[in-house]
Amino acid sequence: MSTPLGDIPASSIPAARAWLLASLQAQVPESSGALVCLDVPGPYEPDEIVCVGEVQQTYSPESVVGSGGPGWLREDYTVTVTVDVYRGGDDPAGTFLRARQLVDLVVAVVRSDPSLGGAVDRARPSTASHTAGWDDEHKGRHVVIDLGIDCLKTL
Repeated sequence: MSTPLGDIPASSIPAARAWLLASLQAQVPESSGALVCLDVPGPYEPDEIVCVGEVQQTYSPESVVGSGGPGWLREDYTVTVTVDVYRGGDDPAGTFLRARQLVDLVVAVVRSDPSLGGAVDRARPSTASHTAGWDDEHKGRHVVIDLGIDCLKTL
């Protein structure tokens, strides 16, 4: 017997990304001068950007028998949150420190609700990649940190 398509749960990715965006916007107000956005920012690019972006996903069956309905499939994915901080002049330590403060804020937001508002069964910070150096015009320092948030949801 097959499962009606309407009974098969959809991916949790849109809800997880929306929760991350809303939660980070609540913690990093626009008045701070930082931009919290979904995907790549538009033409407005202030000195501090927190971007909920790229997703890498895999599926695996939770059961080798059954209808393929609810509880049959597991999705594992990583949402990348990119923190991008620029400071004019030559202050590598200060620029790096501010970028780390923003990343630590993202980590705290995820730890405050590892279900991401009920969107997933479990989420956790997983990996961080740090890139630091001069900007393209050598007028200031630039730090970019890509933070992976691993998510798991049984569908």
